Amino acid sequence: MPSWLRNASSSSKNHLENSANGFYHRNLYLSFGNLNLKIPRVRIGHSFRPAILPERWKRVDKDYEELLIAMLANGYSKAQIQRTLKKLGLPYSEESLEDVLEFIQEKLDFYRKQPLKPDWFAVFIDAYWGKIKDPESGTLRDLSVFVALGIDFTGTKHILGFWPLKGRESKAFWIEVLQDLINRGLKRPLLFVTDDFRGLTEVIKQLFPYAQHQLCLLHLQRNLKAKLSTKAYRKVRSLFAKLRIASDKQEGERLFAELCQVVKEEYLDWGQSLENKAFHYLAFLDYPQEVRKHIYSTNPVESINAGLERMAIDLGNYFPSERALEVNLFVQMANLQDRWWRKPMPSVQAVSYELQQKFILTYELEAVL
Repeated sequence: MPSWLRNASSSSKNHLENSANGFYHRNLYLSFGNLNLKIPRVRIGHSFRPAILPERWKRVDKDYEELLIAMLANGYSKAQIQRTLKKLGLPYSEESLEDVLEFIQEKLDFYRKQPLKPDWFAVFIDAYWGKIKDPESGTLRDLSVFVALGIDFTGTKHILGFWPLKGRESKAFWIEVLQDLINRGLKRPLLFVTDDFRGLTEVIKQLFPYAQHQLCLLHLQRNLKAKLSTKAYRKVRSLFAKLRIASDKQEGERLFAELCQVVKEEYLDWGQSLENKAFHYLAFLDYPQEVRKHIYSTNPVESINAGLERMAIDLGNYFPSERALEVNLFVQMANLQDRWWRKPMPSVQAVSYELQQKFILTYELEAVL
């Protein structure tokens, strides 16, 4: 094996901790030209080795494995991979490539089908919006991937599933998503945290009538910034800053009412709509101070979305194939899940008893009444 490949892993150690999105850049200067790849650091670790790892996968050298995943993540076809390996003086193994593809598919299937615990502190749902190249027409089309993440009462984050969607979300789509979670074991979430997706609030209320639903304050702030005048947005920004650290629900209600009034001065209907949704934008204030900053937005899921977006930008602002998108989704999920297993959230752990008391009040006493 050439020395550059043998040294790839060790020479990148310093980059590992700085690569939150799971990639580091590698320029390979070769006789036939410059091969510029983003090499994925796949930390399979605690969550998946060795239980889910096929025996034959263990035959594949780690550096060779990373190179194959890198080429797949960068949109290389099988033919391009074969040509590249030949030029690098490396053997092309159809079996090794199939092992990699099969392993990635098994991992993604695990996220889609894994049994879920019944009880959760919070379930977050957010979407990645991007473009993908149509294999038949060669044109770009819109694609969204909705990802659900759960935080349990120990403060550990878990990926609960993902759902690609062509077109716009609807009530029927959300019934399908939440029914999938129910079928896999989800029964009693204390809180949902989502963007204001069309139809989702109604479906959550129907299927999980005791769960609270927090709408993402950061998404709302971004939307207001894009629409309001500079003067109005300055007022709104100040109110958001105070709202996030409000001492109690009463103060939060006062601040949100002021915010809605500012919006109504420029967009009457929008401001009135926000007033009707105040209950959902202020749900985070019903929880201990220690965890509020983690539940007023969908930021936990945006770690995945941000990684996909960075990779799409490097690939020309789109994914060249569904396989390239799936490989990148696999890399983001595998790396984040491994990190989450090792680092539960201290703020949730600190108030776990209070959260479980709230859970009992919400579900067990409600069932008696």
